[in-house]
Amino acid sequence: MTTPALAVIVHTSGDPLEETFAAVRDRLAARPHTRIAGVVPRNGAPHSNGRLSFWLDDITRGDSIALSQDLGPGSTSCILNPDGLATARLRLAEAIATRPDLVLFGRFAKEELAGRGVREEIGLAVAEGIPALVAVERSMLPGWIEFAGDDWAELPVDVDRIIAWYAAIEAQRAAADA
Repeated sequence: MTTPALAVIVHTSGDPLEETFAAVRDRLAARPHTRIAGVVPRNGAPHSNGRLSFWLDDITRGDSIALSQDLGPGSTSCILNPDGLATARLRLAEAIATRPDLVLFGRFAKEELAGRGVREEIGLAVAEGIPALVAVERSMLPGWIEFAGDDWAELPVDVDRIIAWYAAIEAQRAAADA
């Protein structure tokens, strides 16, 4: 049975998604012959309206992209930073161009459901045959399925299971190269 090169961490509110992504990044980056790229989501300090700031840590460059913006203490508007999203898209496209062994995308969320966000970059990785790891909140799974079809693996918020998925991808590559 073939392991799909596209995998989704299906999560719910309160799951340790950011910590899981960071642990997967750290474990795979510690492997001497594994090249990972992409972004890792991270919550930061609260904005003045009390909502947590949201960041994407760029694996290749080692810096962070502000994906949220502080709109003021009374704001209830969407805090998505369009410049941060544009930067993330460019960085992901650059990462895919280097042909890493795996690209981490962070979340497939409201922007992607609306046909924007990092949809094109996820599609580009798949088209290039580069394994990709994405997170999708369970409530958004129907929109993901509409976007991605059925050739993907569903993974829990579990570092060991995610690493096992990637190990299966590596084994498939090794068998194909033999």
